Amino acid sequence: MTEPESIYFATQIEPEDAASGFTCGKHPLDDYFKRHAVPNDRAGISRAYVLRRREHDPPELPTVLGFYTLSMALAESAPIAKVLAARLPKYPMPVALIGRLAIDARAQGRRLGETLLLDALRRIVDAAGIVGCTGIIVDAKDEAAERFYAKYDFVTVSEEPWPRRMFLPLATAKAAFADP
Repeated sequence: MTEPESIYFATQIEPEDAASGFTCGKHPLDDYFKRHAVPNDRAGISRAYVLRRREHDPPELPTVLGFYTLSMALAESAPIAKVLAARLPKYPMPVALIGRLAIDARAQGRRLGETLLLDALRRIVDAAGIVGCTGIIVDAKDEAAERFYAKYDFVTVSEEPWPRRMFLPLATAKAAFADP
């Protein structure tokens, strides 16, 4: 994984972000951002991070360029053991969940999805130094999302209809940030 040229830094969501007019074009994600992201963040259900337009960005870009959510989760050990090529206990494994990740339709095509994903992975790698975590899971909502995450070494571990669970070993995420 290589970092994009211009680095943004996501910050925790603020109440006014929900009314920013964010729209990625996918109703479930837009609705979540508008109605649930702030309350869930404040309740500790998940943490929502937003990427805001910077001062020197074009003014036609929206205030909130994109967002993602993080929470802890459990994943079945058998599919994870296959990806890790390791023997694991039979009980569920601790993982970090990137629950939602979306870019406003007006800001798409600028590699901001990659920027948000790298931001999320950095936070997860840091948190894994404090809490047990075998890797990162996402639930790809459609084929486009599955292709996006696959570019960053996430492996599909379920073949059910959408959403499909994907997994990235923590060691892979750590290696992405290791000094050369």
